[in-house]
Amino acid sequence: MTYFDTVIGQDTIKKHLTDLVDRQTLPHSLLFYGEAGLGKLAMAIGLASLLVGRQVFGGGNGERYLAEVEAARLANGESQKKIEAEGLPLYMDKGDVFWLRPMKSTLKVEQWYTLLQDHLSVVGLGNRVVIVEDFHTANLIMANAMLKTIEEPPEKVYFIILTDKINTVLPTIVSRCMGVSFQPVGPDILRQAFSNRSVEEGDLEDAIALGQGNPAIVESLLSQGTIHMLDLAVRWMSILGTSRQWFGDIALLSEKLSREEALELMHWLRLVARDMMALKSGATIEQLQLPMHRRTLLKLISHWSMLGLSAVTAETLKAERALRLHIKIALVVDGLSIALHDAREEV
Repeated sequence: MTYFDTVIGQDTIKKHLTDLVDRQTLPHSLLFYGEAGLGKLAMAIGLASLLVGRQVFGGGNGERYLAEVEAARLANGESQKKIEAEGLPLYMDKGDVFWLRPMKSTLKVEQWYTLLQDHLSVVGLGNRVVIVEDFHTANLIMANAMLKTIEEPPEKVYFIILTDKINTVLPTIVSRCMGVSFQPVGPDILRQAFSNRSVEEGDLEDAIALGQGNPAIVESLLSQGTIHMLDLAVRWMSILGTSRQWFGDIALLSEKLSREEALELMHWLRLVARDMMALKSGATIEQLQLPMHRRTLLKLISHWSMLGLSAVTAETLKAERALRLHIKIALVVDGLSIALHDAREEV
């Protein structure tokens, strides 16, 4: 048993980090990057545990620890609505491991100052670790505040920065960190990791094929039978193709999306459009990336031209850029639905 047992795959990273810790040559600032779901957070918690010599935040992705914090907040009189809407400025495990998570979808500079002034300003007795989750949600003020600290880190303090969007990280921060790139996991490793699930072999193979090397997607498919944002993307394309009240229907479906959910939706819209174009060209089910939606997409392709489907990629990439600039989600969604509707109607 190791601290990294909950991370599926990424064995090269596990070995490299362990070797650096054993040789006491681990850099004080690390940048974990790669798409969501590849195990960055679990790896960070595992590395923090290795550095302090005990399991921190309950292991894995910290779900058990966060559930305990939520229960404590409820017991202290906070409302469920507030807890769901807003996290704490800082999560801490016994004063030597700290975890910064976005508050209301954004990492704020006040969180960093709280960490520095209340915790890192005093000398510790051993290693201390700071995990910064979803760094791509930080604004420029927060990023610059972090930069000053990692340029001259306190003694025996390690910073592990996580991001799904490496291209949004300041080059000055990238240059001061050891970059660790997380890659998709091979099908054999996924098959072995999920082989103990009581599911049909065909369902497991379909989940692995759709997961495209992402353990979190495979997990979602096996446990829930679906991926919410993928289902929403299919509904978008159906509404745009068949509904007269398309604008209101899409606005209603999408009104509660978080920024991260909206970004995920863009990804699935591109894949749905890709499969619809493939079906129009006579592709077989084996050539599809979303085989479980084949029947639904076959019904929709008559409502979409190749020109309209090809516009989905360009328009969703524009929407992604707008979301990363923190333009209001509702404005981005409305603009995208109008652009896709107009593209569909062009002949």
